[in-house]
Amino acid sequence: MILTKELLQLLNNSKQAYDQYIASKKIFLYSKKLRQINKKILDIINSSNFDKEQKLEKPILDLKKHLEEWILIWDRQQMAKSPSDEDLFVFSGYRKYPKGLELLLINTLK
Repeated sequence: MILTKELLQLLNNSKQAYDQYIASKKIFLYSKKLRQINKKILDIINSSNFDKEQKLEKPILDLKKHLEEWILIWDRQQMAKSPSDEDLFVFSGYRKYPKGLELLLINTLK
């Protein structure tokens, strides 16, 4: 349950960082913050046993795949471009974020 709460908090932090990234017209500084948070989320998923909750198993796996692909592409682009904090930083080609996961996590806490 504690990990579920922590995961929900990090997902909320990730959404806020993403909103800042979009509002800033996609500058690198905010994508760095987003990457740090996404890495923490991935670490929690990898160190936890969410498969005990069958209804969470597939959405968590989808989130894991999304984050792994997102981080891999982010890292490649960062290495290739070496952007400064104010540079535009846009990339694509990763799995979509699994919608509805937060609601499932909230319902699990109830």
